[in-house]
Amino acid sequence: MPAKNSTITIEHLLALIGRQIVYQQHVCEIVELLDGRVFVLQVLEDNKNIQPTQYGQGHRTVPVTYVLPIFDGEGELHADLLAAGLQALLPEQASR
Repeated sequence: MPAKNSTITIEHLLALIGRQIVYQQHVCEIVELLDGRVFVLQVLEDNKNIQPTQYGQGHRTVPVTYVLPIFDGEGELHADLLAAGLQALLPEQASR
């Protein structure tokens, strides 16, 4: 869903890669922007998941990640990202 708020550009979103936010009580880093609509967050704490092989056997640990839509169904910033403080990281002209 494209943003209703046209002041948030793809450049604003790309500039957030590498920034840290707190999501679900975990300090996370924004590590990727997918299709200009979804952020991938990686937990920076020592939490690890066991990644299974294609046969379902777990052999290695990987950092915990979250995939979050940037915009809700109405084109506004998603409530989970607002709660994580994303709006404070956007430039002032984009957060209006």
